[in-house]
Amino acid sequence: MLDLDYKVLKILYRSSNPLKIGELSKLLELPHSTVGTCIKRLEKGNYVIYKRYKVVILSESGIDLAIELIRHARLMEILLFEALDLNVKEAHEQSEKLNLLLSCNIINRICEKYNHPNKSPCGELILNSSGCYCEEFKQSK
Repeated sequence: MLDLDYKVLKILYRSSNPLKIGELSKLLELPHSTVGTCIKRLEKGNYVIYKRYKVVILSESGIDLAIELIRHARLMEILLFEALDLNVKEAHEQSEKLNLLLSCNIINRICEKYNHPNKSPCGELILNSSGCYCEEFKQSK
């Protein structure tokens, strides 16, 4: 998964209103064409529903993937906070950069190690998706 894909999924998941590609471009401070290419990639994987000039909507599998990816980041944040004694802000920032590098197996082991926490050090809820899509997503690219 590309870092941009993760950022787009996360923004779409957390947004209270559906967004157009132009709005996503402004939020990400990236060219419209770059975000458009990302949306096409996510659409091909059935993670978003998009019609030209309309809003981008997360599909059910897109919502589930976004939840799983956010879960990865929050569990990585716990590991960085607990094991490396990073402060909350550092752990949060670094978890956003590193979370795509770890397999679902490793993330699940972190979850088990810390007794299946429901909140990260920064206070965000840790939700559970219906499955881990990491490997499946990599293969669909």
